[in-house]
Amino acid sequence: MSSLKIARRYAKSLIGSAVSAGSVDVIATDIATIRAMVEGSRELRGLLRSPVVTHDVKKKCIDELLAATVSPLTLNFLHLIVDKGRGDIVADIAVEVGHQIDQLRNVERVTVTSAVELSQPERDRIEGELGKTLGRSIIATYTTDAAIIGGAVIRVGDQVHDGSLRHQLAVLGKQLSQA
Repeated sequence: MSSLKIARRYAKSLIGSAVSAGSVDVIATDIATIRAMVEGSRELRGLLRSPVVTHDVKKKCIDELLAATVSPLTLNFLHLIVDKGRGDIVADIAVEVGHQIDQLRNVERVTVTSAVELSQPERDRIEGELGKTLGRSIIATYTTDAAIIGGAVIRVGDQVHDGSLRHQLAVLGKQLSQA
């Protein structure tokens, strides 16, 4: 089974427990903290992946690092992951937990790339239109790329909607060369 499927199963389990306990917001914060720590520390990733380090030592390190900052539910979940020998996919599980919390909250994360920095009214209009179209709340990340010349490229999940001038010129050039 792929690590992505495994990560989804663990994430689903944690979210189910969080919903039952009424602590989805707490879990969201905890998982963001854990993800940042794992992604920011090569040593921690190495520790979690190491087949040489015993599960008890890994759990003790997790307790020392996180016991004061995360909920008991999250800490117990991390212990379970370590006991099952899945410490190597903690970051993947954290990403999946984030996706599943977004689904629970009816949120869609999008990336908008434009040629120039967009003003706040422009951002609000884009988010409003996307929200209406998708039927979800939008959390957008904005970037700039002068190479797209004008317009915008919007990434929603795995889909890319390219409304850039660069793309339109490429399509026009292709049409003219075929005529």
